[in-house]
Amino acid sequence: MYEEENKVYRERQMLRYKLLKDIYEIYFSTNGNGKKVTQDQLKAEENLAYKYLSDLGFIEFEQIIDMEGSDRKYTITAHGINFVEEGKGRRKGDFKKP
Repeated sequence: MYEEENKVYRERQMLRYKLLKDIYEIYFSTNGNGKKVTQDQLKAEENLAYKYLSDLGFIEFEQIIDMEGSDRKYTITAHGINFVEEGKGRRKGDFKKP
């Protein structure tokens, strides 16, 4: 049971790191633009991961509402950039509020 829980925790950590790294890459490859995400298409785990990253101050978001639905544009913060560039997010315990 304990090993199964650890596996779930690790998968969630890796999802958060992957999402943060994607936003980081988009930020630098598009001259500071954010990652547009359609809210209706997000899985629950992804939605919670974005919320967690936002709560920690690693990303910010802007709500975009148009005829096609509701989207969010996620942008990495200076704190998030430092986190990625310092090689964090891949080890247990890396996701902690400073």
